[in-house]
Amino acid sequence: MATEDSMTRRAFVAAAGGVTATAVAAAGVGSALAADSAAADKASASSAADAGDATTVGYDGTGVMPWLGEKPQISDSDVEETVDCDVLVIGLGAAGVPAARAAAESGAKVVAFEASSQINSVSSDMAILGGQTQAKWGRGDGYLDKKTIINMHMGECSHHCKYDIIKRWADDSGATLDWFIEPSTDLYIASESYEDIPEESQSNYLYPYFVPMLESYDYTKEDMPCYPTSVGFSSLLTVQKANLQVAVDKGADVRFDTRGVELITDASGAVVGAYGQAHGSDKYIKCNAKAVILATGDYLCNDEMMKYFSPQVVENGIQTLSLDLDADGNHTNVGDGHKMGAWAGAAIEQWHAPMIHHMGGGAGPDGRGVIGNNGYLWLNLDGKRFMNEDIAGQQLENQVELQPQRKAYQFFDASWPDQLQYFPAAHGVACYYRDEALPDYTASGLRINVRTPDDIQSAVDEGRCLTADTIDDLLAQIPDMDVDAAKESIERYNELCKAGEDTDFYKSSQRLFALENPPFYAAECGEALILANLGGLESDADCHVYNTDRQIIPGLYVCGAPQGGRFNVQYPISLKGLSCAMCVTFGKIAGENAAAGK
Repeated sequence: MATEDSMTRRAFVAAAGGVTATAVAAAGVGSALAADSAAADKASASSAADAGDATTVGYDGTGVMPWLGEKPQISDSDVEETVDCDVLVIGLGAAGVPAARAAAESGAKVVAFEASSQINSVSSDMAILGGQTQAKWGRGDGYLDKKTIINMHMGECSHHCKYDIIKRWADDSGATLDWFIEPSTDLYIASESYEDIPEESQSNYLYPYFVPMLESYDYTKEDMPCYPTSVGFSSLLTVQKANLQVAVDKGADVRFDTRGVELITDASGAVVGAYGQAHGSDKYIKCNAKAVILATGDYLCNDEMMKYFSPQVVENGIQTLSLDLDADGNHTNVGDGHKMGAWAGAAIEQWHAPMIHHMGGGAGPDGRGVIGNNGYLWLNLDGKRFMNEDIAGQQLENQVELQPQRKAYQFFDASWPDQLQYFPAAHGVACYYRDEALPDYTASGLRINVRTPDDIQSAVDEGRCLTADTIDDLLAQIPDMDVDAAKESIERYNELCKAGEDTDFYKSSQRLFALENPPFYAAECGEALILANLGGLESDADCHVYNTDRQIIPGLYVCGAPQGGRFNVQYPISLKGLSCAMCVTFGKIAGENAAAGK
């Protein structure tokens, strides 16, 4: 029986608004704002350590999960509505939307619950291997070596993730992107990264990153390569809406402001449906389903789960940024899917991956660091150089967390416009110089890699970047800096740069730039914000969920952030937009398999 909250067909689009990928990136999601950014929205960013007891928990060897709580006890008298379907999708974000579409296209009767009032859309980039869309930019099937990419991902995750899951993404992501953009008939596909987009297409276009590739960048010769796989959307939300509309047109019953509460299992342990709860109701919706897909997002805003699975994040005082909200403004990424799975006997993987990639010091309101996370000279407050700075943002964050006051400074000089071209074509890196600003319509992701003189001057004017005509005057502006040690470190660094070899930390010689041309600049680099904590139910490449005996739970599927086996220990940066790409790829797989019962 339908209710007034059910989605009718074309009426769906008008109601399915939400935070656009562009707006999210501007707020800092999609690029990690430095924790000291004055632009961070204090209403959305909070420290996990601020909430109640800040004691970190962690696994204690007993098997007790203190965050789980008691399984709800729901009786027939608590049910206000019963619906029947073939596939129930819980969560409508980057994974749940394609899951609903794929299941509906496969002929299944679909019901979908979403705790928020709209589609969740907090990303814009995808790492894609092959396919017809990528072929438009010369990056089709066979362009990159899958074996090398898969093995690097496995290594970056300390081989805790599932090889079959990573390989399935590598095999299927290209065709999945082709499928995903089909319903968005007005989507403009740019011929290169910074093409001038026709006015009528500026609100909805797809672009490749680093096409044409920087002349100075050869990923095959990098110690920490960023592979040329990535595409971006000016508005992922627009494309998501078009995908969900396909499901609605095929009869899907989409319920926003409705959260999943508890899975229903039969005597054998198979999942046969779930209870949901509409916003403002104290009763439940009972959905009988042949298959249930959990696509509920991560648990970043559940303090107890963060203390348990990533206590170091809490201990380090890392602030969180999340825009997944319900109608009352409460966060929805609180681990509901993880809890439902665990109550039904699902195993949760052991190693989880915080997504905290540093974007450089002094981030502005658009999330960009002053000069990106570029591998210029970085010094801690002891005035010491402490790393090979030529590393990706996630690893930069790891190093900053080890420093006194968990802080460092990034130094560069007036030669920066000529130097950017030698930095890697990678996420968070400023590697393109322009005299003039990009057009206003330019997607947020594309802005990350570009700097203009006005960008640097604005950072100085806003106090996000220090500057002086001498090193002495610059260092004198930095609170708590050991000036004498810093001067020695800079002199030593300049010697290495002029010698053309970094015998201290072995940074690539093409990125050794002496500090010698005034004015000089310094940007404070504190801890970045955490954007997600990835870790979920043990699963396989077909999106099946496993119980604690590592046997498949019939009727239960998972995709997106609650799918385990994708990222472990840390979030790799070699494949920009990999999480979102996996969400879409495995959302499609989950929808198809759930509809087919396989």
